[in-house]
Amino acid sequence: MPRAVSAQESFIQRLGLDKLQIVSLGLSAGRILPSQVDATMVYAISADYGEIAPNWRVVFTSSYWSSKYRDKVVLAFVDSLNKQVVPSGGAQVAPSKITLYDVTIGADVRYMPKYSGELKPFFGMGVAGHVINAEGKLIQGTFVERSLDDIAAGLYVTTGVSFRLVQNIGFEGSVRGDMLSGFRSTQARVGATYFFGRMWGTTPAK
Repeated sequence: MPRAVSAQESFIQRLGLDKLQIVSLGLSAGRILPSQVDATMVYAISADYGEIAPNWRVVFTSSYWSSKYRDKVVLAFVDSLNKQVVPSGGAQVAPSKITLYDVTIGADVRYMPKYSGELKPFFGMGVAGHVINAEGKLIQGTFVERSLDDIAAGLYVTTGVSFRLVQNIGFEGSVRGDMLSGFRSTQARVGATYFFGRMWGTTPAK
């Protein structure tokens, strides 16, 4: 048993996971453009857990947005129903709003050069879990609603820059692209960050 525990500890140390501790916490907001859905506001929280290797950091994120399918997407869907399902001259299926929301929880590994400047550019990639829910009179109780409701994993890439304003407060601007099967989104966010300890790459004030 002691040997197994030692092997686990060695594996954790090789990955650098033993170094992880929360360094900063950030809140941000911005605009997101999902595929086939109206652009809307996105709100996010992020937690930086520090370096696992020189210049490489682990950041956990969570976000939320809510919107509706674009009118032309809904109309195209209704037209296909009327052509395929409704007999000629019969009653027509009426279009109605279909809302959608997405809650994500993810983690990414970011490359951030370490130097003494105030601006800290970064680039990262990660994995996120998405809880997606669609609602609307048009699809209520149908297989379409069940197919749109989903819990899925996807990849994302992000890039941006962080700026320290004072010792424990900074700002961050970022762009992110998410990729799921049959679903894409691009978002741009700005927000504030609180640093619990000294800023990475800087020397504590004397």
